[in-house]
Amino acid sequence: GEIRGWMAASTSGRKFDRPRITAMTLSLLILVPARGGSKRLPGKNLKQLGGKSLIAHTVDAIAQSGLQAPLLLSTDDSAIAEEGRRLGMLVPFRRPDALSGDGATTASVVLHALDWYRADTGADPDTVMVLQPTSPFRGGNIMRAALDMLARRPDADSIVAMTANHLPADKIFYADEAGCAIPVGQEARRPVYQPNGSLYLVRCHRLREEGTLYAGNILPCVSDPLRGLDIDTLEEWKMAEALLASGLPPERQSFSAGPSLVEHTP
Repeated sequence: GEIRGWMAASTSGRKFDRPRITAMTLSLLILVPARGGSKRLPGKNLKQLGGKSLIAHTVDAIAQSGLQAPLLLSTDDSAIAEEGRRLGMLVPFRRPDALSGDGATTASVVLHALDWYRADTGADPDTVMVLQPTSPFRGGNIMRAALDMLARRPDADSIVAMTANHLPADKIFYADEAGCAIPVGQEARRPVYQPNGSLYLVRCHRLREEGTLYAGNILPCVSDPLRGLDIDTLEEWKMAEALLASGLPPERQSFSAGPSLVEHTP
């Protein structure tokens, strides 16, 4: 099938010829979803940031990770598909229109790609990693960390990249029908984490059962907030340019969630 041919070709190439991580016992598909339509920041996936498209930033991070796995691009846009092929990605299909509009979920796009993978290879991989191009600064360490987390925790079903809010749930609020601020929870000691969109890793059987990337028992993979920047607006694009100009923080080595807050004396 196409997967077997792509893996054979990529093993001898320069982009994906890092050694396989021996600790990784789970088979993996890496999926990059990148549609052409974007209302808030038109053409963002091909927009040049520091001389490279957002697609290229993600491919470079995968190469830095040392992971060897099929790298699939799902897109409805011919220019994005051309960029993906130029970068050595597998682009075996054009995403159908029904999965390319604003109402389509990322999970439905991933399931469509998994259906293609199953038809090509005869079975699902154990896991699928979803890397959105709009998080160009994630780096490679978080990918290895997420896989190691899932391999070590058979009770976990999915890993989601998150950013710590550094506040407990009783200090984070939503507005009720009367416009009053209500705490989202009563826990006063544990920090709250917010998904940043830079990485999702999920066991495929749980994804198929539940139809969501937030499947079953979820482990947070806590990344640096600057490294986890998600670019969807012009303001966020300007932030990304400023970050590149000033210098990104070094990649983290540990991505585990802390069990409690550090005390702060007012």
